[in-house]
Amino acid sequence: MLNTARPGTPPRSRRAKRLPVFRRAAVLAPLLGGLLALTGCQAITDDGVAPDRARLLGDMSAQLQRASQRPYHAEYLLAGGVRGEISQQTKPAREVYAYPGGRLLVDPEGQTACVTAVRPARCQIRALPAPGPAALTGYGEVTRHGLVTAPIVADLLQAAQLQSQADVEARDVTLAGQQATCLEVSGLTDAEAGGFTVCVTAAGVLASFAGVVGGVVIDQALTRISTSPPAEVFALPEGARVVDHRPKSPAP
Repeated sequence: MLNTARPGTPPRSRRAKRLPVFRRAAVLAPLLGGLLALTGCQAITDDGVAPDRARLLGDMSAQLQRASQRPYHAEYLLAGGVRGEISQQTKPAREVYAYPGGRLLVDPEGQTACVTAVRPARCQIRALPAPGPAALTGYGEVTRHGLVTAPIVADLLQAAQLQSQADVEARDVTLAGQQATCLEVSGLTDAEAGGFTVCVTAAGVLASFAGVVGGVVIDQALTRISTSPPAEVFALPEGARVVDHRPKSPAP
C-alpha cells in the first residue's frame, strides 16, 4: 500500500493491514457480475490475468505513452536529498534526463551521455539502441544514478501484466499540485524490481517512484512541473569533450 505520509517513499511492511486489491475496480457487465456473485470467484482472462488488474496496468501504460506527445519540464527530489530533472520537447522531438554528475540526451539522431562531474564535461554519442529492454540501454545508466525514467517504468508495468501472481493496488493522490494515479505492485519475479510504487499524473508525466530497481534504491518525487522546458537544458555542457561512436556513413 502506498505510504501517504510522503509520496514516493517505499511501501509499508506487509504485516500492516492492507486495503483490498483493486480499490478502483471497474464496473463489470451485469451478466459477468452476476456470475461472479454466484461463484465467489474473480474472472480471469486467457493469460491468467484478472481483468481489473490488467486494466489498471494497461491504463497506466497508456498514460505514460500520452506524455511522449507533449512538452514538459519536471523536477524531482531523489534519494539522499539530491535532485533530478526530466525535460521533453516535441518539435524537434528530444528528451533529456539530468541527475547529479551526468545527463542523457535522446533525439532521433542518437543518445548522448555526458559526465558532468568532471571539467570539462565528457560526452559520448551513440546510435539509438535496437528495440529491447530499457534497462539494457542508456536508460539503465540513468537508473543507476537514482532517476527512473518512463521507459523503465513501462517495462516494469509490462512485466506485471505478464505475471498473474503479481498483486496490484491503486489509489489517487496529489503531488506538486498535480492529480496522479498510483499503483503499488508486488510479487514480481524475473524483473528489474520485485515490487514498486509508481504514480503518474493525468497528463502522463511520472510523478513518483519508490522501489529497488536493478539493485538501486529509487525514491523519486515530483516537486515542480511546467509545460515549457528551458531551451538550455537540451544543449551539451559548455566546453564538453565529445566523442561520436555512431557508425560513419560511407563516402559517396
